[in-house]
Amino acid sequence: MKTIKQRISYVVMGLMAMGFTACTQNEDMAPTLKGQEINATFSVGGMQTRVNTLGDGENWEDKDKLKVSIFTDSDPGNAAFLSFNGETWSRTGSFRWLNGYEQHTILAVYPSDTDFGKNNLQYDLQTDQSSEGNLKNADLITGYWYDIPLSYYVDIPMKHRMSLVTIVYHVGTADYPNMDISEPQVYSKHNSVDFSRDQARGQFVMSTPTANPAWVQACKHDDGKFSAIVIPGSYIKDEIFVRFKIGYQNFHAKMKSDTNFQEGERYTYKLDVGKDKVELTRISVDDLKGWDSNNEEDLK
Repeated sequence: MKTIKQRISYVVMGLMAMGFTACTQNEDMAPTLKGQEINATFSVGGMQTRVNTLGDGENWEDKDKLKVSIFTDSDPGNAAFLSFNGETWSRTGSFRWLNGYEQHTILAVYPSDTDFGKNNLQYDLQTDQSSEGNLKNADLITGYWYDIPLSYYVDIPMKHRMSLVTIVYHVGTADYPNMDISEPQVYSKHNSVDFSRDQARGQFVMSTPTANPAWVQACKHDDGKFSAIVIPGSYIKDEIFVRFKIGYQNFHAKMKSDTNFQEGERYTYKLDVGKDKVELTRISVDDLKGWDSNNEEDLK
């Protein structure tokens, strides 16, 4: 038998792949998958899952971490942690087929410190997203795979589970000369939500959120924008959705009518602030690789 060789591959061909290279065996021996390393690709939106949350979804970033768990009904399995150092991936823990005949479940979660088990996942919204690092850490992404091992290679589709809100704002210079927005916040209808494993649908399914609402401290970025991740939920007309300060003065903007945020969608709004008005309107945006963003009508 050839020497067992273990590696994590990082390939960019329109699709970035994060993998584990399997052991090889002599050609004249029948291969067995039990105990073999798995070469896995974790993809989202047709591209490799990533956590450059404010970008287009194509690249992993330095110090990104992913937790991957594998198990069967008869074997509790194990978990592996992946870390990206800017060029290559490193791993702690084992990621192998437990046997060659039983249905395996593979769960992948970002951020890597998310609390999840075989059948359930609990997500608590991080309300301080005022830095880009904190915003990234609120970007819940899950992957699910359930099947009998047939190959060294598997593709595990990843899915954004939260809603991303981006506000493009303009402050009237005549009304507020040399002044900018500070302490921006976005309203989330809930601060926690549970997921359950659904084998038939091949995914973690979000329960109806029932936890308390929360104001999320948003991240200012790109000179005139701020963004926040919220738990999907329904908003009603005239509900305060955004609040902020200019100098010592407090402002807020309301929903124009009932609207419903969906999992994995990015909502972009234009916020115009003048002395006599604060106007919030949903605008069209380019599609991103990981976030859906076909929201062109006015804020509902």
